[in-house]
Amino acid sequence: MPFLKQLFKGLEQVAFPPVCLGCSAVFDSRDRFLCESCASERFDDPNPANQPACEAMILPEDVNFQDALWKYDKEGVLQQLIHMLKYEGMAEVGQELGTYGARRVHQRHIGGRIPESEPVLLLPVPLHKKREKKRGYNQAELIAGGMASVLDMEVAEKEVVTRTRHTVTQTRHNFEQRMKNLKNAFKVNSPEVLKGKHILIVDDVFTTGSTCFTLSAEIKKAGPASIGIFTIGMA
Repeated sequence: MPFLKQLFKGLEQVAFPPVCLGCSAVFDSRDRFLCESCASERFDDPNPANQPACEAMILPEDVNFQDALWKYDKEGVLQQLIHMLKYEGMAEVGQELGTYGARRVHQRHIGGRIPESEPVLLLPVPLHKKREKKRGYNQAELIAGGMASVLDMEVAEKEVVTRTRHTVTQTRHNFEQRMKNLKNAFKVNSPEVLKGKHILIVDDVFTTGSTCFTLSAEIKKAGPASIGIFTIGMA
């Protein structure tokens, strides 16, 4: 049976070879979605001057910096990747995007906004249990896992911070509506895990900042050394 599985897998790759979603370059493995060239050159930089925040975003006092890997390209390749990750069950996309994100964090922030010799904790934005059960995973956790595979950083355990309210989708809401929708949405269960550490909040796409800012305000109460925000896309 294992031989047959390997045979069918080989035939499948011959008949339907995996290709880069950006340029259609053929891969020799189905574990890849973007080639190195597309990952380096295809997308716009949302923060080319390496400012404390992208797109002139005004940060709350409790957030040290906010950055993203690429500008969100509506109806483009990044939107396709995020849709595959969130709605098509393709968890591997999150891991791959996380590895690309880790490179940016290492190049731009380690040794500067993130001290090199002090403990850093990656904190994926929590999903409510109902939504995570429906999706099968938390996409932010997968992205953080990909980042941790490259960076010498720990990913916070799921129960350290939880989402206590099953909020409605934020897509059609403005900033004020989103903030109201997220009131009391997060709970810190283990403040001792966050205290004194540099926390890097991780998510897929940063739009208005309402989710990450609500989360940062809650974890600030635990006394972290600093709080940063990193996402794959900047809408």
